[in-house]
Amino acid sequence: MNLTRRTLLIAGASSCAAVAAGGVWLATRDNPRDWIEATVRNLLPNIDLDAASLASFVAHEQEQPEFASRKVALALSLDALAPAMLRIAPEARDKIAELERVVVSDYLIGSNFFRVQDPRREAIYWSGAGACGNPFAVFRPD
Repeated sequence: MNLTRRTLLIAGASSCAAVAAGGVWLATRDNPRDWIEATVRNLLPNIDLDAASLASFVAHEQEQPEFASRKVALALSLDALAPAMLRIAPEARDKIAELERVVVSDYLIGSNFFRVQDPRREAIYWSGAGACGNPFAVFRPD
């Protein structure tokens, strides 16, 4: 194969265009929203989640400070695009695991999950974060 200056310039320009298109795609995605919903659905399989209350939860959760960082956005993008890459980047893998725990815990605590007899047989509704984050807390007057 004969590499001429023209071939090299065309190859370089197409590579730059592909990288730019990927960057634009990543920048325009509603990354935290999609990731939060997918995480809740994936980690709570075979549970009937009310779609409207889940959408409300996702909107609430993406406003939390955990999702404001560019590093978090990059980790979420890596998780969505190439989950195998997270094995190479331990910081991103650990951040994703932490965010998964936070998101699922927030959803479970704000929902009726612990108040129904069998969560697999009844619909689960998220009603919002309560004043106390622990539904098992017992308040006794002193």
